[in-house]
Amino acid sequence: MLVGSLILAGGRSRRMGKPKESLLLGGNTLLGRTIEMLLECTWPVIVVGRGGDQQLPPLPLEATVIADEQPGAGPLAAIATGLRHVRNSRELGDKDAVFVTGCDSPYLTANVVGWMSEQMAQRQCVMPRSGGVLQPLCALYRLDCLPVIEELLRNGVETPRTLAEKVDTLILEDAALQKCDPGLRFLKSLNTPEDYAQAQRDFGT
Repeated sequence: MLVGSLILAGGRSRRMGKPKESLLLGGNTLLGRTIEMLLECTWPVIVVGRGGDQQLPPLPLEATVIADEQPGAGPLAAIATGLRHVRNSRELGDKDAVFVTGCDSPYLTANVVGWMSEQMAQRQCVMPRSGGVLQPLCALYRLDCLPVIEELLRNGVETPRTLAEKVDTLILEDAALQKCDPGLRFLKSLNTPEDYAQAQRDFGT
């Protein structure tokens, strides 16, 4: 299966108090780290920003940056923007699915993304569920999810968790997820200054 990736980087980082995509960790920005990791296991790597006044940090040349067609409308709309870009790009027409993440998950690894991709088989979506909570921003989506996503958006649905009920989804529970990461650290995102401080300690910065 040929897998690309989408990094959703259009949020306002209100709980963090500063743009998360530009926070430094281990000699790189959070967004730069995420791009470099995903380039190890996916192509293309597409950053979905909000456009307008957003100032992204310097990024690897291999990354493609696009603007969310509906900035502020939530992650499901951003995923739709990314899927449409992949579908409509002639040079990307051989891609079957994309891995979706935010720019604030520094514990995510290429090994985890590769392992999740191997679980997909003929499913339309692969989504972790840890502690009973679905994790749609660490999930794989086939391009044929796009019509279902567009219908959900027309009906006012903004959360991608709902999509898991509407398409053929493999839910990966804790026991399965622990096979590739016993501590499930890859699901941890940085939302607050305290999270960021802990990550700095974890990565020795």
